[in-house]
Amino acid sequence: MELRPFASVDASSLRWLRRGENPLEFELLAGDVPIATMQWKSGTGSLTTATTAQGVWTLKRVGFLNPTVTVRAASGPANVARLSVHWHYHRIELTGGPSYRFHRAGVLLPAWQVTTEDGRETLHIEPVREERKLVGGAVIAPAHALSLPELPLLVLVSWYFIVLAWFEDEALIPLEGPAAAP
Repeated sequence: MELRPFASVDASSLRWLRRGENPLEFELLAGDVPIATMQWKSGTGSLTTATTAQGVWTLKRVGFLNPTVTVRAASGPANVARLSVHWHYHRIELTGGPSYRFHRAGVLLPAWQVTTEDGRETLHIEPVREERKLVGGAVIAPAHALSLPELPLLVLVSWYFIVLAWFEDEALIPLEGPAAAP
């Protein structure tokens, strides 16, 4: 499967689809055109490989009380981006580039937003589930964000974080007992 560059498709409305279980795999589509994949190395752990036509990256969560997500080009040891997790919001910092805020879209909304430092929305991501299982996600980028060279990295690191958070919630299901299941 050949991945198309973000710049060659209508990236204003994208969707992530879950493709595999173990190891977990997602594919990012623009219509029916694949533009990215994300695959976990195993059913446990946080190491993930993300691939686009622009490159291949590894993403990994490190830390416990103050977790961070590191993004590295597969060809080098240096971070190209980092997501720092804070209580009410998170920050995506691009090495040598701008920083973005990453936060829930609202208290009752399962959606997430990436915004500039001055609050301008760059991405809106809404997970899609079947019962309690994450099966995909809708990604909407406003017109002003479509020309950003960092758009692929913002989409990848945001989705990675959403999937990890969902995994943690899914892992708690057996602890909740049968009465809690929908």
